[in-house]
Amino acid sequence: MKVLILSGDFVEDYELFAPLKALEMLGIDSHVVCPDKEEGDTIQTAIHIVEGWQTYSERLGHPFTLTYTFANINLSDYAGLIVPGGRFPEYQRNDERVLDIVKHFFARNLPVAAICHGLQILAAADVLKDRSCSAFPMCKSDVTSAGGNYIHFEAFSKNAHVDGNLVSAPAYNAIGMWMREFIKLLNVKLQL
Repeated sequence: MKVLILSGDFVEDYELFAPLKALEMLGIDSHVVCPDKEEGDTIQTAIHIVEGWQTYSERLGHPFTLTYTFANINLSDYAGLIVPGGRFPEYQRNDERVLDIVKHFFARNLPVAAICHGLQILAAADVLKDRSCSAFPMCKSDVTSAGGNYIHFEAFSKNAHVDGNLVSAPAYNAIGMWMREFIKLLNVKLQL
């Protein structure tokens, strides 16, 4: 089984590394890709910290080496899609190639996990109409403008929301629940 993970510069550090390691633990092959980049290229992650201001501050996270070449994606190879948050969704939501990937997974009702600002990409792909989902609170208007029903959780709750093939959550504190629900949708059984 393979899972595709969309990424880019300034992806939220935890929202990339934690799912990648969870899938690795289960023996699921994960390809992390970024438009116009190749396997072996490096992207920069970021750590976002809410410090009581009206927005969050951003610090450099770990550099990450991409595990697959974007141009080589064969969508029929993948059982699911992960869309982390961070700042990269703001830019990649304007890339038709990225939107086509998202549309592919929704058209086939395959599992999709999106968290934090990752819902901006789903909103731009026009796949949220009549669906309910969570996201970072500042993305509420993206969700509702796309015809979705925004489910409010406190930004740093541990809640995840499932609507059909879509698992969503507000931010990195929910990664455990978010990944648990995604793994259920993949129908992966843990054998000890």
